[in-house]
Amino acid sequence: MSILSRLLGGPGKDGSLPASEAAPPIDPPSKSDPPAEAREDADRLVVRGQGLEDVGNFAAAETCYRDAVAAAPSYPRAHINLGNALQKLGRLDEAAATQRTALRFDPDHFGAHFNLGAVLLELHETEDAKAHLERVLELNPGMADAAILLADAYEAEGNLPGARRQLERALAIDPGHAGAAANLGVMLLETGDVDAATKSLRDALRADPDSVPALMGIARIDVRRGRADLADAPYRHALRVDPSDPLLWSSFLFSLNLRDDLDAQAVAREHFAFGRIFEGPRPAKAPEKSGRPRIRVGYVSADLMKHPMAVFMLPVLKSHDRAAFETICYSNSHVDDELTSELREASDRWRWIAGLDDATVADLVRADGIDVLVDLSGHTAHNRLGVFARKPAPVQATWLGYLNTTGLRAMDYRICDRYTDPEGEAETLSTESRARLPNSQWCYSPYYEIPLPEHDAGPDRPLVFGSFNQFTKVNDACLDLWSAILRELPDSQLRVYCVPSGIDEDEFLARLERRGVQRARVTLHGRLGALDYFAAIADADIALDPIPCNGATTTLDTLWMGTPVIGIRGNRAYSRGSYSILSASGVTELIAQNAADYVAMNIRLAKDTGGRVALSRSLRPRLQASPVMDTKSFTRDLESLYRSMLDAR
Repeated sequence: MSILSRLLGGPGKDGSLPASEAAPPIDPPSKSDPPAEAREDADRLVVRGQGLEDVGNFAAAETCYRDAVAAAPSYPRAHINLGNALQKLGRLDEAAATQRTALRFDPDHFGAHFNLGAVLLELHETEDAKAHLERVLELNPGMADAAILLADAYEAEGNLPGARRQLERALAIDPGHAGAAANLGVMLLETGDVDAATKSLRDALRADPDSVPALMGIARIDVRRGRADLADAPYRHALRVDPSDPLLWSSFLFSLNLRDDLDAQAVAREHFAFGRIFEGPRPAKAPEKSGRPRIRVGYVSADLMKHPMAVFMLPVLKSHDRAAFETICYSNSHVDDELTSELREASDRWRWIAGLDDATVADLVRADGIDVLVDLSGHTAHNRLGVFARKPAPVQATWLGYLNTTGLRAMDYRICDRYTDPEGEAETLSTESRARLPNSQWCYSPYYEIPLPEHDAGPDRPLVFGSFNQFTKVNDACLDLWSAILRELPDSQLRVYCVPSGIDEDEFLARLERRGVQRARVTLHGRLGALDYFAAIADADIALDPIPCNGATTTLDTLWMGTPVIGIRGNRAYSRGSYSILSASGVTELIAQNAADYVAMNIRLAKDTGGRVALSRSLRPRLQASPVMDTKSFTRDLESLYRSMLDAR
C-alpha cells in the first residue's frame, strides 16, 4: 500500500509521490508560523533536505530538517519533513513524536495527520492510526491515499470486509486510482472472489499498465488455475518495472517450479539472478562460530501454525537433544493457534518477527548468538530470505519448505536426501552445497489420529482416481498423463480436490474434455477441513501425483490413509519428492522411471483389484516401520548434520 514520502502535493496514480519535485509548494501560513524571514530560511533547508532524500541520503536530510526546525521551531512543515526522514531511517518512535509536534503547532494539518497515521501503522498501533487517517479525510475528503492506508489498518486487524470498504471508498474518491484498484484486486483474490479480483486488477492495469501489484495479481490468478506458463508474461513485465522487489521475485521463482516447459538449468538461472541482485558482488561476512558446547539453532518461517511445514517441525523440536542443542524459532506471522502453542512449548525460545525489517531481524539473530540458522520457506510466501542475505549466522541452511535452490550464496547448505539429490547429479543447479540426510528429508508424524479405513473394492463401485495436491500443480502436463490413464479405463472417475474458489470450472473441464475425458466423469471439490481431507483420500482407490512439482505432505498423507500413489523419478529435486518418500518408505514398487511408465503402472494398478487392495492394507504399516516415521533417529541424523556443517566452517 502507499505511504507518502513527503507532503508535496497530490499522489500519483499508484498512490506514491514522484521521487523529486523541482519546486515543492509552500504551506500556507498558520497562526503559529514563525516570521517570514525565519520561514524562508526553513523552506530553503527543507528543499535542500528533500534533494538529499531523493538520492537516498536520509541521514544528511535529517540534519537539514533539524536545522530547519532550529530556524523556525513552530513551523509545521519543518517538523513534518523531519518526521518523514526519521521514518525512513527506521526510527519510528521519534518519527511519531515529531509528527505529533507538527500537529501541536497546527492541529488541522492533514499532512501531519496522514504521516502520523502511516508511522503508527508501522508501529502496529492501528486504532490510533485509524483515528488520524479518518481525520485526514475529514480535512481533505479528496485524499484517496488516506483511505488506502485505512484499508491497511483494517487488514492488519484481520478485518477484510472493513479493508474492502476502505478501498472502495478510495475508488469512489478517485475512480482511476491504480493503487486502490490493484490493492482491492489482490484482496479479492485472497478471499477467493477471482472474477471480481480479475476485474479490479484489469481496471488497475488500464489506469497504469506498469502497476506491479496488478501485474503480480494477474500472474497469481494464472498460477492458481494451473497455468503458470501464462503467468510468465505479467511476471516478467513486473520485474522489468521493479527488478528490486524480493517478494515479486519469490512469487515468480515459485511459479517456475510448476512449469513443465522449462528445463532445470533455465529455472536455476533465474534463481541465480535473484541472488546476484539481492546480495551484490560479495555476500555479507558471517560472524564467527560461538564454540559453545550447546549448539544454538534458529528456525525461521512464516508457517509456524496449522500448516504442513509446522506438522513436520513439531516432532523435530520435541526430539532435539536439549543437553546438546538449544532451539529458537523466529515466526514471521502474527498467527498464534493451537499448533503454534505446541511449537512454542517445544522450543527453547520464541521470537515474533512479523513486521520487523530484514536488518532488524538479522541484528536480532546475531544478538541471539545463533550457530546454525535454518530457513524453512525458500521462495514460498512471506519468506525472510533478506535476513539470510545479510549472513547473521556462521552457518545457514535451507530446508523443508522449498525443494530448490534459494539462489543465495550466503545460504551455505540445502538440506536434502540421497533420493531427491543423488551424489554427482545436478550439482550446478544450486548455489548451496548439498547436506544430505541418510534416509529422508521428511520426518512424518501425523497430527491427527485417524483409523485406517477398509478400502471398498466392490464390483458395483466405479474405480476412483483422486488428486489431492494444490491445484496450482495441476498443469497441462499432468492432464496429458491423467487423461491417458482415464481413456484406458472408461468406467473410472476422477475427483480433483483443493480447487480454489472462483476458478473457472468449465474451463478446467474443457481442458480435460479436449483430451478425451467426458465432464460427467470428473467432479471438482474445494479445500476441505483436515478430517474431511483424510476421508476423501481414503475414499479414492488411487491418488494421482502431479508433475513436475510432486507431492510431499500429500504423498505421505496418502500412504498413511492406505491409498497407493505412483511417483516418477524426475530429473530435479522438486520432481523427486514422491520418489524420495516411496524409496525411504520401502514402497519401491510404486516408483515409475518415466512418464510412459507412470501411465502404464497406474493402469495396471487400477485393473488389479485384488493386488491393489492388498497393497493398500500394507501401506500404513510399511510407512510406520520406515525411517520416515522414526522421529528420534531422524532428529539425531539432523543434529549430526548440523555438527558437520559447523565443523566445516
